[in-house]
Amino acid sequence: MNRPFVRSFSIPRAKRAFTLVELLVVIAIIGVLVGLLLPAVQSAREAARRISCFNNIKQVGLGLLNYYDSNNEFPSSFLRNEDYSVSTFGGPGWGWGAMVLPYLEETPLHDQLQWKTRSLSGDPALVELLQSTVSPFVCPSCPAASSPLNEALVSSSTAPAFALSNYKGVFGDRNTQYNYSDDNCPFYAGSCINGGNGMFSAGSDVRLSQVTDGTSKTTLIGEVPYGINGTRNSSGSIISYRGSVWAGVIANSARSNVATHQTLRGVTGSGSPNPAYRHNGTNSNAFGSHHVSGAGFGMVDGSVQFLNDDVDGLVLNRLSNRKDGEVIGDY
Repeated sequence: MNRPFVRSFSIPRAKRAFTLVELLVVIAIIGVLVGLLLPAVQSAREAARRISCFNNIKQVGLGLLNYYDSNNEFPSSFLRNEDYSVSTFGGPGWGWGAMVLPYLEETPLHDQLQWKTRSLSGDPALVELLQSTVSPFVCPSCPAASSPLNEALVSSSTAPAFALSNYKGVFGDRNTQYNYSDDNCPFYAGSCINGGNGMFSAGSDVRLSQVTDGTSKTTLIGEVPYGINGTRNSSGSIISYRGSVWAGVIANSARSNVATHQTLRGVTGSGSPNPAYRHNGTNSNAFGSHHVSGAGFGMVDGSVQFLNDDVDGLVLNRLSNRKDGEVIGDY
């Protein structure tokens, strides 16, 4: 006897959902993983920015060497009137950054500046050019890299800011803000023609034959921070650094005799520690960087060196002075 066919139906079981506790556990695990990965991602990004910054130093350093090949001298830090009765800010004022532009693939900008036939000024048409971002002069690690105008060097709120630079020429281990008696100059050394013993001074024209300590042992340019980088002064206040400009020195928009160069040293002439002019030092115009534990410097031979913050102070003096005759060991 055939049994009648009976179709059987199974009632599907409802899928079990996450409980609130399980969901919170998953979210917590994801949060922990993100917390572990984020520092690594940030570190990788900063490493890439640091490499880019050092490539800039290399490019600018080679540009300066190419300038030397064409002119048989390095450019002045800024062009200063040879008549000391004229103020430091009385022109012509053009900085080494403007002079080296053709060697950084910026010939059109260089030619429009016409710096050989006119002084640096606040003329609106010229200011528009002087606010041009020149990529090799801006370190990607600088927080202001996305909108790089230097507002820290202007003399008033109405003065136009020039384009930021994160690199300065090395003045040597003489103090830019001291009036030495051996140079027949009534101003601080930073305003005096050939006032430094490094590679850059006002009106300088240094030749390789004058770099008697060796091109691989002498600093040419170095990084400068703009804004804060975590450094504090002796009273605990955080320092806001003033950066640099590539245009030069002028009364309103870059009123500083260290807008394009700076002292680099760890000890004074008497041998006392000098924290103000170390890199990442306590002076707001000091060399330094937005990297961790040091700053990059271009050497006269075209190489790039990272100087740690804890490098011996006397070594800094010897690296910045092109002609002291002292032997530099490992650093």
